[in-house]
Amino acid sequence: MSKALSHAGVIDDLTTEQRLAAATSQTNLFIEAGPGTGKTTVSAQRFGVQRFAAAHRQDARAVVAASFTRAATYNLRRRVQRLWGPAALTWPHRIVTLDAIMCDLLHDLMRQQLVVWPDASAVWPDGDVALDVRDSWASTGGTVWTKSVYESSLVGRQLSFRETFASDSAARFPAVRVVPLLRQGVCTHQDVRDILALALQDPTSAARVRQRLSSTMRALIVDEVFDANDLDIAIIEAAITAGVAVTLVGDPWQALYLFRGARPQAIPELLARAGVGTRKLTKSFRWRSGEQHDLATHLRAGQGLVLPTGSSDLDVDVVLALRWAELWNLGGGVLPLAFHAFKGGYEEAAATLLLNHVTRNVFALDATYLNDALTALNVQDRDVPRALEPALQNVVEILRADGKDAVKSAYLKLVQVVGRVSARELRPPNHHHTKRLAQLQERLVFPGRPVPGLTTHQAKGGEWEVVGLRLKDDERKALAAGLDSADDLHRKIYVACTRARERTVEIEPDPTPASQAPKRGQGPRSRT
Repeated sequence: MSKALSHAGVIDDLTTEQRLAAATSQTNLFIEAGPGTGKTTVSAQRFGVQRFAAAHRQDARAVVAASFTRAATYNLRRRVQRLWGPAALTWPHRIVTLDAIMCDLLHDLMRQQLVVWPDASAVWPDGDVALDVRDSWASTGGTVWTKSVYESSLVGRQLSFRETFASDSAARFPAVRVVPLLRQGVCTHQDVRDILALALQDPTSAARVRQRLSSTMRALIVDEVFDANDLDIAIIEAAITAGVAVTLVGDPWQALYLFRGARPQAIPELLARAGVGTRKLTKSFRWRSGEQHDLATHLRAGQGLVLPTGSSDLDVDVVLALRWAELWNLGGGVLPLAFHAFKGGYEEAAATLLLNHVTRNVFALDATYLNDALTALNVQDRDVPRALEPALQNVVEILRADGKDAVKSAYLKLVQVVGRVSARELRPPNHHHTKRLAQLQERLVFPGRPVPGLTTHQAKGGEWEVVGLRLKDDERKALAAGLDSADDLHRKIYVACTRARERTVEIEPDPTPASQAPKRGQGPRSRT
């Protein structure tokens, strides 16, 4: 019995929409999947159907699924293994980030000498490449306030890097430190993308990319396709042109990554240009109440609404906002999982280690930017946060004493703790370096149990029973006027409003002093 046939019982559990999307023989397909419609399940089923298709038993090329984050690929990988077994991911079949695909394509161009790195040490004697690709430059040192930037250029096949200057100063990794490393073959995933985009302007390199895709893949599944930028779209289209069976999965209402160049408006153009058919998943399994079902339906129809209100001691499972700052402004009843988008500072990294210790103990959740913090501190051992738990708890106890003196003392102790595992030098205490600990202190002295706080970006893909939403005035007005999927702000509000199974409520800052705050188990105030 074939693997696909033995799996038929599980496939029969799907809805008709899901079954047709997962098992269709259509070569190139777009699956439009709204919140709670089983997107991950259908993607995993389609991966297995293509992986074990009898018609391709003799085809040595890979079935590959890709998404934009490691978390998303991890979730899909687990789902595929649970549904189809470990054999589904035997090499060369795999589930990776799109960055991993970009790295493979650039390495192949280098092996073909269509891209020649400045320093020959980036290529091994046997002709293979030895690029050291990192998530960011944080492991090489912290940011400084500077205009210094660098740029890449490709003249013919010769790659070069040079220092230049931006018009405004910002917290950056200075080019004077970065450019020598680049020349030696150390780079970031963003550098890989920039160089690959330059190479694709050459017809010979573009043809080689298509050949590489065709010779190594027979099927490609791309998750969250509306978060794709111009380079992602170019690679997807190259795969279609090369004869790879491409499945695109996503929802135009949930495109959030304009800050990394996402162009959701370009996806319909790609579908039309490449002749990609569409199947929609319309039945959501997330909504467990008529109230939440109606909310989601009205949002998608562009109908204006005001979020429901509740009593001041309403329990919520999570509080969401579009920005981290809004969560910290809600008072001690909400404990955000990050201070702000990680900028690479050492003091910020140390505070993130302490925040992680608290979130692990309160929620059993890692702080959002824990890995970035460890990288900035040049800590290679990812078990260090666990090893430092007793020392970090000592810092927490100092903070619990309340007051500015406790914040300063806790910061000095934290500097000592971090010094055990990192050679990075943290600066003396001042407001800019201790304010994060002061924010954390407010949560530590809160008499009740706080609820986790997340931004919309971090909450995407998650779901909870009851969700509290912190809205600013312009966001509340947009919601009342009706949302439009073409507007970036509106999409963020939509994603935040569709995370709840039972109910979504608006939350306002609690004016109650910490000593009079709700008791343990009570959430922050909802809007009345």
